[in-house]
Amino acid sequence: MKDVIGIGALNLDLMYEVDDLAVLREEGWPLHAGRETSLPPEEFRSLLGVLDQKGTLRSRSGGGSAANTTVALARMGFETGFVGRVGTDEEGAFILKEMKGVDLAQVKAEGSSGICLAVLDRRRDRALLVQPYANDDLCFEDLDLPSLSQSRYLHLSAFVGDGPFDAQRRLMEVLPIEIKVSLDPGDLYAQRGMKAILPLFKRSYLIFATASEISALTGKKDYKAGCREIASLGPEIVVCKRGEEGAYCFSQEGEVDFRPNGGAAVVDNTGAGDVFDAGFLAGVLLGRPVDVCLSFAHHVAVKSLAGYGRGHYPGADDLKGIKRG
Repeated sequence: MKDVIGIGALNLDLMYEVDDLAVLREEGWPLHAGRETSLPPEEFRSLLGVLDQKGTLRSRSGGGSAANTTVALARMGFETGFVGRVGTDEEGAFILKEMKGVDLAQVKAEGSSGICLAVLDRRRDRALLVQPYANDDLCFEDLDLPSLSQSRYLHLSAFVGDGPFDAQRRLMEVLPIEIKVSLDPGDLYAQRGMKAILPLFKRSYLIFATASEISALTGKKDYKAGCREIASLGPEIVVCKRGEEGAYCFSQEGEVDFRPNGGAAVVDNTGAGDVFDAGFLAGVLLGRPVDVCLSFAHHVAVKSLAGYGRGHYPGADDLKGIKRG
């Protein structure tokens, strides 16, 4: 029995540092801080050339939101697996190597691997641009229901294409009710709108989202009101991730507004929200109360900020504190 199986994109993350995202935006590139988007292949390759000229490649790492979460959980000692697609190229081999500790029996290799450009500027603002490639080939037939049913949780994150999105929606219709689902819709699914992703929300036990994503989905500027509206659709726990300002949770236990003490030095914030998800899920899996889950999630997310890629993800030692809590 697995603790968590992730279903999402598997990417090669290329992390570039530039002087100012605004300068590149003025040149017509859709680089918006905190946003994730995609470009046609030719434009994507053109942007990669621009970044090679005007930026500095800081890191080359495995990526993908659900992938990051399952890797972090595996490093903390949980039993995890993953469902997804990579290419049969060198990038695919690198991505799989970066998933060490995660059961990859349900990952298929074909075509070219997905690439994500993470562009940071001197203020540590970050924009993401994704070229999905093999990720968009994931289909419902890739989702082996007997295998997925051997897990306490399924953790879902967004795909660019309609095919894998529809596969996730179909899975929600047939998944045994005892299997709990956590979902981090990210900016990509928030852009689809609530009507499109409602089947995922109704079947989810736990939702992770940022304040901007909650506003986009519910139309409410107040993230607390937005969380309450999402909870009314079916999820038992809704977590709003607020970065350095902390996090808010609405659940059957009530409301918890976590405010951290002090800031954190940021080298790279790519994937910090995914590590937050892993920390919160770790607490839930261990039966800890919501306030402890939020505090631990923030702790491990802050730790991840200290290095590029997955270099500062939590490990088994980090879990000792929450076990004593």
